[in-house]
Amino acid sequence: MRARRASAAVLLLGTLAGCGIEPTEVIEFGQPATGVHQPGAPGWEARLYFAVVTGVIGTSRPADGPVTAEDAVRLMLKGPNEAERTRGLYSDIGIRSEADVRVTTASGRVEIGLPLDVGRISRTARTQLVCTAAHNQVPGGLPWNRVKVTLSGGGKRLDGLECDRV
Repeated sequence: MRARRASAAVLLLGTLAGCGIEPTEVIEFGQPATGVHQPGAPGWEARLYFAVVTGVIGTSRPADGPVTAEDAVRLMLKGPNEAERTRGLYSDIGIRSEADVRVTTASGRVEIGLPLDVGRISRTARTQLVCTAAHNQVPGGLPWNRVKVTLSGGGKRLDGLECDRV
């Protein structure tokens, strides 16, 4: 009988202990879950990287077909769309137009020529450019974390950059 009462008391105490838990806000961490596309959903997507208060995160946008590194970089330079801005995403690059940007690809390599001194851009801006280029279609079939990206502009070159974000 005492064992039953003790068990009931422990159960009741455990139930009551959870009553004071306050709800919390959604905390953005990492990329959203991925998996099998729903029937009828687009099968292609552009993977773009934008800044957030805590660093840089990737986001996906539906596409009509394969997205090249050049296409993705140009799309990312236009900035986040309304839904992405609502989530707190922004661009740290500071280029208003993608018109003066040159993107060339070779097997496992991407070179991005910018109309500014690449030695002066922030680490966040570098990560946005490098990861956006590496996570989209690059000749050679290498995985995104082995694609080498070069940034050039303002008489400077940053060679052999790799993306460190999923």
